[in-house]
Amino acid sequence: MLTGDYTAAVLETIEVHVRCGLHAFEYERPNRLWVSVWQYGRLKPGEFIDYDLMRNAVVAWESQDHVELLETLLDDVMATAFSNPLVLACRARILKPDIFPGTHGAGVEMARYRPGFAPKEFVA
Repeated sequence: MLTGDYTAAVLETIEVHVRCGLHAFEYERPNRLWVSVWQYGRLKPGEFIDYDLMRNAVVAWESQDHVELLETLLDDVMATAFSNPLVLACRARILKPDIFPGTHGAGVEMARYRPGFAPKEFVA
């Protein structure tokens, strides 16, 4: 997501069970979710992006009330990422691995830059 030199703090496939979804059956029990997050920054020697904060925020979803949209959870990921001033960009993906037979997962991915940070170009 950033051009030039950068560091990414990565959390790959955090598994949580969250009450979420629009379908009637999704109100019956929590959905298993796979959450992956990439937090990008341009770090000086000795600086680091602590991924514990993000993991704790995602795990906390398990104790929250029902959320209809995965996008709402991704908004929470972005807010958590940008609470760290070193994070300039964040990309996150949430997959529901158990929704469709024969499908690895169905979900949503979101990418955001820190408000006020204007990269020269977007790199996927």
